[in-house]
Amino acid sequence: MEVSLFAALIGGIIVLGVVGDFLFAKSKIPTPVILMLAGIILGPVTNIFTSDIFFEIAPYFGTFALILILFEGGLDLEFDLVIRQFSSALLLGFLSFILSCAGITAVCLIQLQMDMSQALLYGFIFSGTSPAVILPILSRLSITKNLKTLLTLEAVISEVLTVISVIIMINILREPGHFDPRLIVQHISASIGISIVLALLSGIIWSRFMGYFSRQNLAYMLTLGVVLLLYTLTAFLGGEPAITVLAFGILLGNGKHLATKTQNLMARMNSTINVTNFELDEVVKKINAELTFLVRTFFFVFIGLLFNFTLFTPNVLSTAGTILAIFLISRYATVTMVRPLSPSLRSAHTSSTLGLIPRGLATAVMAFLVIDAKITPSDQLLPVVFSVILGSNLLMSGFVYYYQSRHSNREEQEKSA
Repeated sequence: MEVSLFAALIGGIIVLGVVGDFLFAKSKIPTPVILMLAGIILGPVTNIFTSDIFFEIAPYFGTFALILILFEGGLDLEFDLVIRQFSSALLLGFLSFILSCAGITAVCLIQLQMDMSQALLYGFIFSGTSPAVILPILSRLSITKNLKTLLTLEAVISEVLTVISVIIMINILREPGHFDPRLIVQHISASIGISIVLALLSGIIWSRFMGYFSRQNLAYMLTLGVVLLLYTLTAFLGGEPAITVLAFGILLGNGKHLATKTQNLMARMNSTINVTNFELDEVVKKINAELTFLVRTFFFVFIGLLFNFTLFTPNVLSTAGTILAIFLISRYATVTMVRPLSPSLRSAHTSSTLGLIPRGLATAVMAFLVIDAKITPSDQLLPVVFSVILGSNLLMSGFVYYYQSRHSNREEQEKSA
């Protein structure tokens, strides 16, 4: 490919991302779907790019995109709302994951004639939603801050459960006869604990210096370096990096607010603090938003490039369709059960939460791990994964379109009344 053509494609994708964001308010079609369709056209449809060259870099690019998206999501959340919504988000995330896993495991046992361990592994792979897809949608969805916070936390918790459970299951299948359900619970608890402790320590220390550093040249680059190192350190210590990055972003974004709340406590200890030293400069936030937009745009096009429609046999499509039905049923059941306990869900229309079932690159990465481990037959896994990713994102688009259209019509009626 000529350099000029390559530059034109890159520029075109960026412009498409900007136009998609602008048109979302008008067309109600989520930008991720537009970008994924662009990737499909550039990849499997026209073969301008071949998917083979992207499989090796998929885990790296997907991880970098997820880090930036989670960090931006954390910066935009209000600390008080996070505290109030955390218990509901935890319940919503766990119930959604468990019900989806149970349904998918049953399908694999009955429809695909798998044994229990293989079926459970497939259940873990497919049960977690994708915060990399959901968070950008939530930032533009016409819902309350409380509900937005709740759904953001739930998406992160859901993906964490997927990653941890798949890794544990792979290790268990490598050593048959050592299956113990308590291992999963213990590992999840330890991972979350490590992540929260690291996020608290790093967030408190780094926010203390943000009043100075965020006003210096290359302040954002320094902060991004800290975020990437924190992600790596969390993974090395056995924590869950997604939780750490999100929590770190929350602490930085709310540094001034938290410092203000601790002023009275510091005064009793005959000490004072300057709350402006804890404030993240708006320029840093804007640079992060621009970079996140750029990486997010290419991330969704990247997902489209990975598709291979030659693998989509009638059996694969049938299995994927059944799994998508399970997503909707389990989502509806979960929201119905949690709604009485959550004021945010009680005041929300069902369509604003029911469609948040998209799977993304994390699901594909977990499938790649299972295939590389060679611990179970997986010839049908990858095409089913890609079918589910595409189908779940299209379903989400339908629900978002319906909800946003309904919300806009209601606003117009209120204005005319």
